[in-house]
Amino acid sequence: MSSRTARARAVLCALVAGALALAGCARGAGRTGPSGSPAPTSTASQASPGSAPDPAYDLTRPGRARQVIGFLRHASGDRPVLRIEVTAAAANLTYLTEDDKAETIGYANGAISHLDSTIKYIDQARFDPDDFAFDDVAALFETAAEVSGSNQDQDLQINEYDHGNVLMTVTTTPESSTVFFRDDGSVINELDLTRAADIAEALADTVQNSPQVLSVTIKADALSVRVRTDEATVEERTRRAGLPTIVSTIKNSDKNPSFDSSLISPETIARLIAQTAGQGGRSPAPDVTVTINVESGRTEPLMRFQAGGTEIVTDMSGAVQEK
Repeated sequence: MSSRTARARAVLCALVAGALALAGCARGAGRTGPSGSPAPTSTASQASPGSAPDPAYDLTRPGRARQVIGFLRHASGDRPVLRIEVTAAAANLTYLTEDDKAETIGYANGAISHLDSTIKYIDQARFDPDDFAFDDVAALFETAAEVSGSNQDQDLQINEYDHGNVLMTVTTTPESSTVFFRDDGSVINELDLTRAADIAEALADTVQNSPQVLSVTIKADALSVRVRTDEATVEERTRRAGLPTIVSTIKNSDKNPSFDSSLISPETIARLIAQTAGQGGRSPAPDVTVTINVESGRTEPLMRFQAGGTEIVTDMSGAVQEK
């Protein structure tokens, strides 16, 4: 173990032990913690790596995960953070060392230890934990259980998902499904891209802060937006119905015109999807593909709704255009 790691462990052990001791004193001798076990007392100040486990320090209680991650950041020397993991009883933080390696330190049972990191640094996004709303881990776990149908051995993680996009996730063991959260703690929902509210969510996740877009394509299972990032590059952002947005980069120097993304009305799109699918009386209704762009020779965008042999072309207000 390096001397830097040893010093980090010593600092964090003292900080965590002090915090646990204060928590115990505040509750008073003889009281019990939320699980019924004796509350932490001043004996926690003797905690060190390898010592007997402290009474449970429930990291799902409001503020506690934030507190412990703060200790771990301090112990890392406030190095750039690559990954955070929190369970009800433990927390790990992976950070980037001065020599560009990933190191992990963890807290469990009142003790701090250096862990063998399974993470290799391959230019993952660095992030500030203060930008993520994990102050109430219990609330995130409750939401994840409602979405996934499981609350067994829940594990909160914050790390890069795709192309610099850092997300929070909650998983269970054995894994049922991964539930994704935005940095503000809102859940990334499973979408039905025929509904106005779900189309609006997918647009918010893909358009983001881009006032001008080149095109929007909506299918049953995904919504994609193309945005020009420079003269030779287009960025395609795709939000699949059950997954967060992923980004791909396309080399493209065409002079295709863009249009104002605020012109897009999810309510109008949802109404016309239903109208297109319902034409011909087919059951079940066919999937509808929507394409929005500025076509050659025009200055304003059009929307095309296609299902099987049916096609409806409208302006952005939904007025049907003559062919």
